[in-house]
Amino acid sequence: MLVVKIGKKETEVKNRAVESALNLFVETKQKIDGHNEDLKKAKEILIAEARIILGDDDTSTITFGVDDDKVKITFGYDIKVSDEDALKKMFGDRFDDLVTVKTVVTPGVKLKEMALDDDGLKMCLTVKEKAPAVAVVK
Repeated sequence: MLVVKIGKKETEVKNRAVESALNLFVETKQKIDGHNEDLKKAKEILIAEARIILGDDDTSTITFGVDDDKVKITFGYDIKVSDEDALKKMFGDRFDDLVTVKTVVTPGVKLKEMALDDDGLKMCLTVKEKAPAVAVVK
């Protein structure tokens, strides 16, 4: 029997299609989680070997292949400014040529709430419905 819970209220409903979909979702999610663990282990081995082979080489990409199966590993860096003042002192007038300054304006919680009810605000905002999130509850 399918149990539907909205808030704290639970109701039993007869709906074979939804029961089947729920069971399929849970089983498939468990399989995917298991495969993700396998992928993680395989990635760790491949990355470790790639680091050994590349050593001090500046190349950031390496490809391994067996028959028709190939895996490409790309190394990279995420570089962010952590001390803007020190960089400004270090580079002086060149600072502006070496960095990109971005100003990001994002709606706050209250504006998000207002945007769903006020069509006038929608002219100034882009409102898209998010894809529904589906998760297995333990």
